[in-house]
Amino acid sequence: MKLAAQLQQSKLLYLHQGNENLAVAENEHYRWILFDDVVQSIMLKRVPSKLTIPHQYFMMLPLLFHVPNKIIELGLGGGNLVRYLTNILPNSEILSIEYNAQVIECFENFFNPQNIQQPIAHSSFELWLAKQKKQQRCDWLIYDIYQTDENPQYFLKQIKRVLNKIDKNTWLTINLPDLNEHDLNIALLHLSSLKGSRMMRYFHIPYYKNIIIHLTPIDAVLSDNNSVLPHYALTRLARFWQHGMVNR
Repeated sequence: MKLAAQLQQSKLLYLHQGNENLAVAENEHYRWILFDDVVQSIMLKRVPSKLTIPHQYFMMLPLLFHVPNKIIELGLGGGNLVRYLTNILPNSEILSIEYNAQVIECFENFFNPQNIQQPIAHSSFELWLAKQKKQQRCDWLIYDIYQTDENPQYFLKQIKRVLNKIDKNTWLTINLPDLNEHDLNIALLHLSSLKGSRMMRYFHIPYYKNIIIHLTPIDAVLSDNNSVLPHYALTRLARFWQHGMVNR
């Protein structure tokens, strides 16, 4: 989807000015949230559970392998992933960690038209992790935090905190911030040393700046027998998976 073409003739619904300027806008078909004029999340109003940005499909690749019962999402944003996962995994437990009270308010007022009863912890992920007395036994942890600091060392320190707090069998999906080629290579090199027994597979999203990384249990096996994905998505995502860059 070409964002510039789709997000035309918009009207402003919400504006909060602070350290991060946060806005919500919409047109006839879409509603979206912006941080400092950067589009972070887009909702298709007639089908709120539909994913709308290409990198989000790459983030869903773990669903090719298993049906997660417990999911922790670091970073709520406009709730795209929550709406999608709640729709296809109605019996799974999903917890979102979000530090920005205005983001939570926007989700509840503008991006939750189906009134999903979504558990949200209002906290920075660092503080939330520090309060966990033992390793988190979740099936899938999604790191999708919007951040303006593009220092790879800062990002790697965050990921190290996460890895120290999750069970070795937990899938970890990372939406990597926009890094230049040099910093990206540094980040991937250090992630390789941090991943432990996991396998790392990463994806450059065509025409977008996102890098999606999956750190997967070493014994993960593709399985379409119990997949919650519809057939067309299953075939498409399986093809995506085969084109990932592998670091064992």
